[in-house]
Amino acid sequence: MRIKYHSLMLKRLFGDILINLGPLEGDYRAANLKRDIRQSILYMLIVGIGILAMISADAALPQNQPASFERMIAYRAVYMAVTAVFAAFLNQTTKVRTYDRLLAGWLLFSLLFHTFLNLNPSATPSIVLFDIILLFVVYLASPLQYRHTAALAVGFSVSVLYIDHFISLNSAPALFITRLFTHLVTHLLGTIAFLQLQTYRRKSFQAFMDEKDAKEMVAYLANMDPLTKSLTRRQFLNIAESEFRRYQRYHRPLSILILDADNFKKINERYGHHAGDLVLRSLSLVAMEQKRAQDTFGRLGGEEFGLLMPETPLDKARIVAERIRLVWEASPVKLDGEPIRSTISIGLAQAESTDRSLEDLLRRADRMLYKAKSNGRNRVEA
Repeated sequence: MRIKYHSLMLKRLFGDILINLGPLEGDYRAANLKRDIRQSILYMLIVGIGILAMISADAALPQNQPASFERMIAYRAVYMAVTAVFAAFLNQTTKVRTYDRLLAGWLLFSLLFHTFLNLNPSATPSIVLFDIILLFVVYLASPLQYRHTAALAVGFSVSVLYIDHFISLNSAPALFITRLFTHLVTHLLGTIAFLQLQTYRRKSFQAFMDEKDAKEMVAYLANMDPLTKSLTRRQFLNIAESEFRRYQRYHRPLSILILDADNFKKINERYGHHAGDLVLRSLSLVAMEQKRAQDTFGRLGGEEFGLLMPETPLDKARIVAERIRLVWEASPVKLDGEPIRSTISIGLAQAESTDRSLEDLLRRADRMLYKAKSNGRNRVEA
């Protein structure tokens, strides 16, 4: 009960948290890689500006400590140079894993570097403010999971607070408590910012993918014949036209077959139109199961279907056509336990150099279908 209560409180505090999309997480990271890189370089620039702004605070060191001032300038120059190198590599990367490692490396380097600055006796009081800025950047910029990000940030806070209070002895108890409170508030605000930012970005991506899937589904349904679940005539002919143009460019083999259910009118008259629909649906299913992965199957109208076979000469296309014919002949459709037997006739043609358009190829396949009907049906003519 207590766990559920805490979970409910967190939801009320942060809203619906979404920091991992599961199977979509990889797609999300890859799609947002360029934006992540730009934002990370921006954070590096912000930290760099903060480093440069602290030079004026370094100049406030006592005049009898010129060496300390020069040392602090050297430290900051080294940090800026290393940051520039990280930024240059980030700008060139094209892989999510490489990006994660580079940015995590820069964050770790920054935290260790500023922990070291807290150890330096020449450190100025302004470094306390910069530590807070750096903590917040860790929460905003980290590509790591929250537990790893929080571990980095908390480890940094513990280190600098320990150094300040127990090693450097720079702060009175009251100042230490104030600094501790400031760190705690920064961690709370950083956690809220981290969770809200990651949730917003992932929900936006999820909404984009849902919209994309919905559009693809609408397009898919618009191109599918609702009865037979094969391609519509328009979509089939669009693909066929594209393949025919490819044949004209590269002269690769291209075959097409047109199949038609034999005596389909008698099936409708004897068993009813419901039975006719069932036969067409079953015929379409058998043809799609027997065709090859690269073939395209569609309904041309009524009980007539087309099968487009790219990269396929006539002899191999005939093997596919015969397989469909034989399987369908041996697959009676059952209606209320009664088998409805049906056969198909198939006309087959291969694209030739004399074909000026797809219509020429379809016309020859249609003539072969008519020949198959004239020669007794239930046969393939090519």
